[in-house]
Amino acid sequence: MRLTRYALVLSMTSALAVVVPTAAATPAGHDVGREVLRAGDGWASSGTGTTGGSTATAEHVHTVRNRAELVAALADPAPKIVQVMGVIDANTDDAGKPLSCTDYAVDGYSLDAYLAAYDPAVWGRDQEPSGPLEDARAASAAKQGATIGLAVTSNTTIVGLGRNAGITGGSLRIHGVDNVIVRNLTFRDSHDCFPQWDPNDNSPGQAPGNWNSLYDAVSLQRATHVWVDGNTFTDQPNPDNASPVHFGRPYQAHDGLLDITTASDLVTVSHNLFADHDKTMLIGSSNSSTVDPGKLRVSVHHNVFRNVEERAPRVRFGQVHVYDNLYEPKAGHVYSWGVGVNSQLYAQNNYFRFRDWAKPEQAVYNWGGTAMTERGTLVDGRPTSLLAAFNAANPATPLGSDAGWTPTLTRGLEPAHRVAHLRAGVDPGVSVAGIGTFATVQSAIDAAPVGGVVTLQPGVYHEVITVPASKRGLTLRGSTGRASDVVIDYDNASGTKKPDGSTYGTTGSATATLAATDFTARDLTFRNSFDRARHPEITATQAVAVKAIGDRMLFDRVTFLGHQDTLYADSPAAGTRARQYYRDCAISGDVDFLFGRATAVFDRATITALDRGGDPNGYLTAASTRRDNPFGFLIVNSTVLSTAKARTYYLGRPWHPSGDPDAIAQVVVRDTVLPAAVKAAPWTDMSGFSWRDARFAEFHNSGPGAGTGTDRPQLSTTDAAKYTVRAYLAGTDGWNPS
Repeated sequence: MRLTRYALVLSMTSALAVVVPTAAATPAGHDVGREVLRAGDGWASSGTGTTGGSTATAEHVHTVRNRAELVAALADPAPKIVQVMGVIDANTDDAGKPLSCTDYAVDGYSLDAYLAAYDPAVWGRDQEPSGPLEDARAASAAKQGATIGLAVTSNTTIVGLGRNAGITGGSLRIHGVDNVIVRNLTFRDSHDCFPQWDPNDNSPGQAPGNWNSLYDAVSLQRATHVWVDGNTFTDQPNPDNASPVHFGRPYQAHDGLLDITTASDLVTVSHNLFADHDKTMLIGSSNSSTVDPGKLRVSVHHNVFRNVEERAPRVRFGQVHVYDNLYEPKAGHVYSWGVGVNSQLYAQNNYFRFRDWAKPEQAVYNWGGTAMTERGTLVDGRPTSLLAAFNAANPATPLGSDAGWTPTLTRGLEPAHRVAHLRAGVDPGVSVAGIGTFATVQSAIDAAPVGGVVTLQPGVYHEVITVPASKRGLTLRGSTGRASDVVIDYDNASGTKKPDGSTYGTTGSATATLAATDFTARDLTFRNSFDRARHPEITATQAVAVKAIGDRMLFDRVTFLGHQDTLYADSPAAGTRARQYYRDCAISGDVDFLFGRATAVFDRATITALDRGGDPNGYLTAASTRRDNPFGFLIVNSTVLSTAKARTYYLGRPWHPSGDPDAIAQVVVRDTVLPAAVKAAPWTDMSGFSWRDARFAEFHNSGPGAGTGTDRPQLSTTDAAKYTVRAYLAGTDGWNPS
């Protein structure tokens, strides 16, 4: 679209070129190490909130590559950001020399001697091991712990750089501190070389006794305001299910993946992957704790628990909100939700996928609790009460259905079906279901079959992409369920020069060109970050984020960011109709930022009209609907936002491409909240074509920008019944994505 009469001033910063995304990546120009927990995002957002080391000055931003550097950086008493580059092996000395279990053994400890001394046939099962060999085991474990234990101080953000950052064999200890953020790290194989045998520690349905380990991958004790986000926790390549068996029980070398104990409080655990582990997450120290009551307020949301046997989580005392998590237990599953003494577990909108004979009645276990609240659980897509299944299978130890409280810090809460395919943690790049992973979005699209699913991990993908018509039925989706986490970005404008000296033009400026029928996009952002202030030599400033030209296209919770001509909702040819449904989307721009000849429905959209500081500030729509098409753009049940001066924005103008007289715009705005920025006469002419010849109308709008009058055509109640989501999208095949 051509900007007429008024200069366009763009304020969007240039894109950060990131080809390979990071799990904690955020939009261009933003330092993830300085990101803080958002208001309302679980318990850690309460009170003073959780900001970690976001205020660190430059000298307190540390990039670390080995254990010694990590230990030194964590000891910095100032607010700090610790950036982990690559994989740090915690089982090394200060010079970087690898250490084995043998290097830690002291006082004559050996496993063979320990097994001989405490064999139940010799020692019995009435008491825990004691004596010289147990003392030697404890001393050896303490020596290992002094090396692999990584103490964290207050006001710290620890973040991985890139998708390969992590800590192997370490135990991150967030003890007695406040305000800590841990993100984008893979915690792997935090093994204890010296597990202790306890003949009286029994697991439900298992043989008596357990081998207990000492080190959690991440341990919280007396810690407050902690946010653990976007990490992967795994025992690989040494999972406990591959451990040898001694005394009839697995020789378990791993303790918790993330344990929150000893009066810890105000914690949010989000978007992590917990995989291939036994005792996953313990919340609460012991049944007799005197410090835990009134503490242990924890939110656990949008995590994936895959192939974990128990404690997902097990709770004592705390008010714990477990919501929108994906559980994929399999054979060997003991339980997921452990309801312990004085616990107040509130489980909401979780999705379970049971495999390999894992049973729904095993999802809950009563560890001395009295009740839990369960809402909105889906099992393989079907509403199911796992609490009811447990009670039916365990009539002697039933649980009540009211935990006694209702969570309020629930940012991101959504129906369980939304997390059926949730991806979380640090996962490589872009993946195509059934094929593999790829470094770029376009390479994944190219490899995907018809009807394929391309999943994008969090990051900024700085590339131009095309989904050709041959990729019918393709789905492009972000992995986290948050559109802001996955950004496809480029910064071409119409007047940007190509290598051959020509310019891209409006269509060629698009960051994404989407031509496939039955295309679906979910939970991601398309952005054109062209910045005119940085390119005063470019006067053709149209800059398209998406050109969509396919039929039966669904955009679900997708964000479109740009300024002029953000979203080009079009069709393959002038005589061809294309239907597009934009549900729960966010769209921002200023000049003609919704334009084209598609039949496009914007349902429950948030449309942001940016402030250019002039009058007019801009135009929401510039439809070019064909004369013989009764349905162009429908904006319904939506909200238009703007900080622009009152009465400076038009709802739209009629676009006649190349002066085409048969392009007679059709736009209905109905049941939508309009800001004061909307003009009292909200439609205007364009390029010599009168808006009165177009098909513009409103119906039942509200807000300070709503109104009626001779310059605001209104649908009658009878006519309004003809301009519905269903009517726009049905076509001749009855398509009904709503």
